[in-house]
Order: sequence, then C-alpha cells, then structure tokens
Amino acid sequence: MQSITQNTAPKLFVFVLMPFRDDFDDIYHAGIKQACKDVGAYCERVDEQTYEGTITQRIYNQIAKADIIVSDMTGRNPNVFYETGYAHALNKRVILLTQKADDIPFDLKDYPHIVYEGKR
Repeated sequence: MQSITQNTAPKLFVFVLMPFRDDFDDIYHAGIKQACKDVGAYCERVDEQTYEGTITQRIYNQIAKADIIVSDMTGRNPNVFYETGYAHALNKRVILLTQKADDIPFDLKDYPHIVYEGKR
C-alpha cells in the first residue's frame, strides 16, 4: 500500500507595513501578496484582519509573530518607519521596498532594499 505524505509545516507568515492608501493597493495585492502566495507564504496587512484591542497592539503582535516583514518606505510614512524600527529591534528579517531610493533613511541605506516603479 502506498503511503500519502502531506507537508504539515506551517506557512511562512509575511506581515506587510505600508501606507493604507488606494495608490498602494495594486502594489500590495498584485505585487507583494501574489508573490507570497506564489512561494507558499501567508501574507497580510493589519487592515485585512479582525482583532480586539488597539491597532497598535495588533501591529506589535503581528510583527512579533511574523517570519518576514515587508516594509514599503515610499513617501517616508512615519508609522511605517516606526514599525520597521520595532521589527529591527526584534531582529526580524525585514525586506525594504520603495519607489524612490531617497525615501530610505540614511541609517537604513546599508540594508538591502528593492526599488520598484509605481504610480508616484
């Protein structure tokens, strides 16, 4: 009799930090989320989740749980910067994205980052 093996390992969890604006929706859904799906990872932003408590506590919780953080630094959003710093403090693997290299702060320039074309 042939045995059936299933992969029961949990999927990688990718948590995305980016502005919640319409001009970022395509980047998130067609770019980041689809790429995660293609490699078998689970991807979410906090605005897709149902939770109790404050949004700040939920973001901290999700950063702590995530295997990988994707941070879109485009536009120098202060919330994204703060949350990215928190992820770095927890020694998380962080992937920095931006539409403009100048949006990466001086002290993060040494980290690898991906510059992509967008509507900006």
